[in-house]
Amino acid sequence: MRVILVLLLIAFIALPAPAENLVLVNGTIIDGTLKARFQGNVRIRDGKIGEVGAFRPSAADTLLDVKGLIIAPGFIDLHNHSENGLEKDLGAVSQISQGITTAVLGSDGSGPYTVEDFMLPCDEKPPAVNIATLVGHATVRRQIMGANYKRAATADEIERMGQLVETAMREGAFGLSSGLDREPGSYGTMEELIALAKVMARYGGTYVTHVRDESANVIDSIKEAIQIGRAAKAPVQISGIKITAESMWGKTAQVLAEIDKARMQGVDVAADVQPYAEPNLSEKDVRGFVIHPWVVIASDAGIGIERPASAGAFPRVLGSYVREQKALTLERAIRKMTGLPASRIGLKERGVLAKGASADIVVFDALQIQDHSSLREPFAVSAGVKYVFVNGTLVINDGRPTGEHPGHALR
Repeated sequence: MRVILVLLLIAFIALPAPAENLVLVNGTIIDGTLKARFQGNVRIRDGKIGEVGAFRPSAADTLLDVKGLIIAPGFIDLHNHSENGLEKDLGAVSQISQGITTAVLGSDGSGPYTVEDFMLPCDEKPPAVNIATLVGHATVRRQIMGANYKRAATADEIERMGQLVETAMREGAFGLSSGLDREPGSYGTMEELIALAKVMARYGGTYVTHVRDESANVIDSIKEAIQIGRAAKAPVQISGIKITAESMWGKTAQVLAEIDKARMQGVDVAADVQPYAEPNLSEKDVRGFVIHPWVVIASDAGIGIERPASAGAFPRVLGSYVREQKALTLERAIRKMTGLPASRIGLKERGVLAKGASADIVVFDALQIQDHSSLREPFAVSAGVKYVFVNGTLVINDGRPTGEHPGHALR
């Protein structure tokens, strides 16, 4: 039996990275839907998931035995700042080594001036990860108002900004992002933001916002975001939710209560959190956000950004909050990294392990997965991620990058 397994492993390693007909066997499957884990196999064929469950592989299949390991959908980072880093590092090792298979760019109002121009280079020279983008409120504001942005926009300027948002949505943006805690977004009025969110909503997008104040007025700022979503009839995603004022520490429940109340009133609102305590954020509050059912995991970092989350956000949750603290079940944590973020911005065929879905897959050791990054070593590679597939192509093989770049520019 041991000889057969060795031969299978040798055959697998000798294959080119694109897996045309590969079956992951004997794994523990967590499919991204909150369904309880189960033992089974996953077939990868032509970049898609062909079968999931207790099927019997055929004699012609190439097998990879992942006994003792978790098979999960690839992680989706809704708040990723790799825009500039990808230009220099298409291999995206800091991302794929922690299991990220899709990075959503353009957060905090910083989306590209032209979505199509931004995406085309990734069509021609793909990165190792899939990318998606948002249209930036700050970007369209600068395009229309130029240097004269320190004021409320006129009705005509709002109309022209809306035209830019519409073009971006037609070109494949997944939503409108704002950074209201910084210029020029901070000068945007409620009227302006609602008008632009209404344009975006016609194309099924999500309003993704870094709220105006994460300090003493954080609750009022979240209420503003919810009101924009309510008026525009659009989903709202609060980026990088946190409480920075020490006087407000410990009031996580009050902040989250605004989300719960809005959801009960019919507003589709959620948030994402970067799972590291910082000098202006307490560990207790981070934990409170991490465990909330409508808060997804995100890095708020990316390629070349000197923060521990750039290389460790997702393994940190699986190692610290799941295995060590037992604050979350593995199923709930995986859902926060896969199916839930995919649903927040309408990513189709990603975020779940299901027949016909794109074969973005992470295979990891739940007993070993852990971040190693720190403020001193922000790009230290995490432990425990064994295999990563992007669109059916192996990008991490036995913990090491393969050098393949199978990512898609998603639209």
